[in-house]
Amino acid sequence: MKKSLILLTAALIVAACGNNSAPAKKIAESSEPEAVVTKGEVGDAFIDFAVQQDPANPASVVRFSEYVGKGKYILVDFWASWCGPCRREMPNIKEVWTKYHGDKFDVLSVAVWDDPADSAAAAAELGICWNQIVNTQRIPTDLYGIEGIPTLILFGPDGKIVARGIRGPQIGETVAACLAK
Repeated sequence: MKKSLILLTAALIVAACGNNSAPAKKIAESSEPEAVVTKGEVGDAFIDFAVQQDPANPASVVRFSEYVGKGKYILVDFWASWCGPCRREMPNIKEVWTKYHGDKFDVLSVAVWDDPADSAAAAAELGICWNQIVNTQRIPTDLYGIEGIPTLILFGPDGKIVARGIRGPQIGETVAACLAK
């Protein structure tokens, strides 16, 4: 019990101090804003959120629900421009996107804990050609209990989490198995 309390305290300190970038403007985070969500597990429905993509443009609001729960599998990559492991995972994601994107599957990159300009520059440099949401800061990582990146979550056509924490060749294997159903 004491060890759990120490770990929880340490996690709260890291969460409070871990990101020095300006917070994104949160528009909405779920249909029940008072609910405390600690982690989206396999089988859970997606949790919607909205962010203003460009801090200077109030009309640049985008919702997670514009992509997830729309009748196709969506692989969501939570990443940041400064994250080495995130950058190394991009070729695996790109390979899966190239092979499978279409009516039943797509990819969405969600930049977290990052400056929107840095996210856009890295996306261009890395050849990210699929949909992106930037300027989310801590909103999705708090909602989905993400403590480290990259974190990849595969959502089913109905918006429920099918797989979480897949990496490397496992990404393609998981997507192929889901699309074969």
